[in-house]
Amino acid sequence: MIRTAVSLGLFAGLAIGSAAEASVVLAHYGFDNSSLSANIGAGTANVVGTSSFFAGTTLGLPGSGSPPGSPSGQSGMNAIAIVGPSGGSITIALSTMNYTNIAFSFAAQRTGTGGANTMVEYSLNGSDFTSLGTIVPGASSPGFAGASINPSDYFFSFNALGAANKANVFFRLTAAGASSGSGNQRFDNLVVEGDLVPTPGSFALIGLGGLIASRRRRA
Repeated sequence: MIRTAVSLGLFAGLAIGSAAEASVVLAHYGFDNSSLSANIGAGTANVVGTSSFFAGTTLGLPGSGSPPGSPSGQSGMNAIAIVGPSGGSITIALSTMNYTNIAFSFAAQRTGTGGANTMVEYSLNGSDFTSLGTIVPGASSPGFAGASINPSDYFFSFNALGAANKANVFFRLTAAGASSGSGNQRFDNLVVEGDLVPTPGSFALIGLGGLIASRRRRA
């Protein structure tokens, strides 16, 4: 009986600990079928500036195993592009309630005359943004289509700890600096992930398991 009670307490703690560490895809935007709708999650996407859809990539696609590993190149999916020297941005909005350790990742590529810089930001109200950093996407040729490209040149990931457990979170990519009307920066597989926060009931279960084990030992 003592071993059984101890085992139950340990099992409860291990099971809940595993749930807290499991990363969950809260939103994924793959722009399939030239759509701004989320493939995963209930968030929204908005584009400002001149945009277009081009062939996409599996790089960063949830469940693809890439990265790490060599991307499989172009696929039937699409990527969204910010086109022209006036630049523009794409913003996605979602809830991160009950999730912590928020991470934002995406694949990015620029053409030869596309802007070299992209600003990555997040906001809790849609108007006041905090910078996560600035990236320099890899240029096309081989770009997304290369089977042996260095993923670090085309895949980017940022931790957004301040975005954890919030009702409204906005992630924005702002592209600028193209030197021609057709120059563009392309984005694909925008993904927001987080770790599920254990509920108060889960913590109570851990405590109950420990209490049972303690009482059995005293008995």
